[in-house]
Amino acid sequence: MKRLKTGTEGLDELLTGGIPERRNVLISGACGTGKTILAAQFLHQGVENDEPGLMISFEQDEEKLIEDLFTIGIDVPALQKTGKFRLIGGPIGTVRRVQRKAKAKKEDILKEIERVVEKLEAKRVVLDSINLFLMLFEDEAERRESLAELASLLAKKGCTTMLACETEEGTKKISSYGFEEFVADGVIVLYRIAFENMFERAISVIKMRGIKHSKAIRAMKITKEGLKVYPEQEPYHK
Repeated sequence: MKRLKTGTEGLDELLTGGIPERRNVLISGACGTGKTILAAQFLHQGVENDEPGLMISFEQDEEKLIEDLFTIGIDVPALQKTGKFRLIGGPIGTVRRVQRKAKAKKEDILKEIERVVEKLEAKRVVLDSINLFLMLFEDEAERRESLAELASLLAKKGCTTMLACETEEGTKKISSYGFEEFVADGVIVLYRIAFENMFERAISVIKMRGIKHSKAIRAMKITKEGLKVYPEQEPYHK
């Protein structure tokens, strides 16, 4: 089974080599835990490995996201010039207005994603966040069905996918609607753990179908060079 390097120092050790090819992985955590950084590093690694990557952001417009990623050493314009990277950004409100105006249905949205993937010949895909993507649909049944169809579509296209999922601070839930983790092939959770007068960051691979992996919670930091995992170090906590 082919593995894809994540581009995050130390994480591949927890995964015993990387993410299995053509799987979809939920990256879960509260606001500010580093989900977007981890996903961007995954795509950056793909460009270096000649594996084109697509990032669809429902949270930020392209300009702000480019500025944020530049602070951790990811030069999006340079990646775009390679022809192996594409960023599509726009707040969910804008997307919903376009959706209503065009009277777009689930099939239309999935077909548009498929079109972009095919044009880029993408091998790595990031949706940030899957919470906001699912808000495009009217009820839970349609949301569940849409996520399952999206995961199946991307896998058939040969894509390995990261789905960023924001959770409430302090909750034990690892998804927004409660079914995302069952659709996903893998789940990686990012934590902020209170320790005295500060927060320590941590990470854990909750599941990854098809491979053996560490199940331990391990220390993690966000530095000016990006997100780093310390596979032998436990986070400090009481």
